Amino acid sequence: MQQINLSPKQQEIVGLNDGAFLILASAGSGKTRVLTERIKRISESPDGKILAITFTNKAATEIRERLGTNDKIKKNVFVGTFHSFCQSILEFRFKLLGYTKMPHIFEDDADRIELIKQAIKSVPYFDSIYNDLDPKKRNEYTYNALQFISTVKREVLTAEELAENSENNEYQYLFETYQDILKSNNAIDFDDIIRLVYELFTNNESVANLYQKSYSYVCIDECQDLNKLQYYLLKSFCGNAIKNVMMVGDPNQAIYGFNGSASSYMQKDFVNDFQATEITLDENYRCSKSVIEASNTLMNLKVEAFNYVIPGLFKIYQASSENDEALFVLNEIKKLLKLKSHPDVEGEIAFDKISILGRNKFVFKQIEELLFSENIPFYYKSGNAGTKFSSTLMKVFDLFFRVKINPLDKLHQKRLEDMLKVNDINNLLELKSSNFPIASDIKTVLDGASMDNIHLKIDELSKLFENASLEDDEKKMTIDELNDFSNQLTQYKKQNIKPSLGGFKSALALGLTNNSTNKETGICLSTVHTMKGQESEIVFLIGMDDGTFPDYRAINKGGEELQQEKNNTYVAFTRAKRFLFVSYPEKRLMPWGDYKNRTISRFLKPFAQEIQ
Repeated sequence: MQQINLSPKQQEIVGLNDGAFLILASAGSGKTRVLTERIKRISESPDGKILAITFTNKAATEIRERLGTNDKIKKNVFVGTFHSFCQSILEFRFKLLGYTKMPHIFEDDADRIELIKQAIKSVPYFDSIYNDLDPKKRNEYTYNALQFISTVKREVLTAEELAENSENNEYQYLFETYQDILKSNNAIDFDDIIRLVYELFTNNESVANLYQKSYSYVCIDECQDLNKLQYYLLKSFCGNAIKNVMMVGDPNQAIYGFNGSASSYMQKDFVNDFQATEITLDENYRCSKSVIEASNTLMNLKVEAFNYVIPGLFKIYQASSENDEALFVLNEIKKLLKLKSHPDVEGEIAFDKISILGRNKFVFKQIEELLFSENIPFYYKSGNAGTKFSSTLMKVFDLFFRVKINPLDKLHQKRLEDMLKVNDINNLLELKSSNFPIASDIKTVLDGASMDNIHLKIDELSKLFENASLEDDEKKMTIDELNDFSNQLTQYKKQNIKPSLGGFKSALALGLTNNSTNKETGICLSTVHTMKGQESEIVFLIGMDDGTFPDYRAINKGGEELQQEKNNTYVAFTRAKRFLFVSYPEKRLMPWGDYKNRTISRFLKPFAQEIQ
């Protein structure tokens, strides 16, 4: 197959056949194009069955769109995240893991917090400890317990093994109670989705063999984000049968250490276990010359600009305060918008070409206030999977829907009863006299819903909501959210041969149906972690004072955590395609009300002469 617009290095990677390969691809190097072109080529061969794994739904969607929908692609290629791949296996194999029905995903952190509280209350020893704590310490206690549980799952340990090296070894007893409560609700959490499939492959050789025969090649993108459980899943899936594995990643973009991720799984474990050949792809096709040079200086790299060299702009501003920093950003935005166009920027300079990034959300307070006062549209970029409802009636609907498809879900049933202030949601008379009388109608409609008639039932609910006694804004929000739910349902039906209401709820939880046409408009405000994998023509990186970026906790710990903060800065730099403005305040208002003098981020010290 003839390839076009590929550099010699890119062409070399696209042309690779059998074997294990680690592609060390720098930011903007065209790795997605390389991956998709290789997948296209291999899919044409007789044994070209390919499993392509990504870390985000957006990346999976982008690869699918680039691959197209010809018959061979549809037949031979699976593209999805680790979670969606494992979920598809669980839907067919859950009985082998001891479940009588497909377990439902408790995706919301609030659900996990409620479960750990239930676990604490069920054991008198922990309940007494918990009750003696003040509210702040209680939150810390539940957070630490949940972190312990997640670490057990992600590090492929038993609770006892982790407790041996933990200060809080009592959490091992909460682990089993938490898991028992999950199972009694016929539920699993996000970490379980991968853990259960790993256990399935490890303990059931015939199932592992079945899936190994289904694929000849594996491609995994963004491999610097692998954690131990994901890597172990890969090894158990491949076994001794699948040797053709390509990993693509950039160790300089490893920023998820707090989730157990480490670039060592691709650079050390994969190379050793699969005898992988390393190939470096250090070209940049995305960023301007100024952004590439700044990124090289930051990370001591030698990435080259290819094809065309656009000068672009890199600027650092030393602000006297957070307010001064916000004014700097606002004024630069106004200057750019007044220009309307620039030879370095593709198309017209508009709000949607601009992003403002920060290490944490709290750094946006001043610029948010200024944008609002100037009537400049903006939005916060969300990185959460799943669907969150804002309208009250849709929250009620969501809880009824969860309980309908999973009658064992006592957690959400109790939440619904508390919300409606009733003792039993199955008592229609009680529902009609609740503080939301329309709840009885919602339940009646959903009780008669199946996958065959669900859209008709949504139409009934829409009419109910239109006639409900609601404020205009609340009514619009409710109907808009119901319509979005309906659109996601349509999307799910298109994606699945055998759709079910339970399968749809799982797809919602994993964010697999969120193809909303309601594109956010205005300037994008985002944390750097959430912006990873995205890009923008013009980027403002604010709050680059030491203790904010890098975060003070990483400074105190040093080592790998501080390196991940530097990687995070690199990710922020390379989100900018053309212009990159970096700023920091010389003083910052602290949470306790005092102003504190700040110094420039240690990562910006090499740029001292460029500060304005």
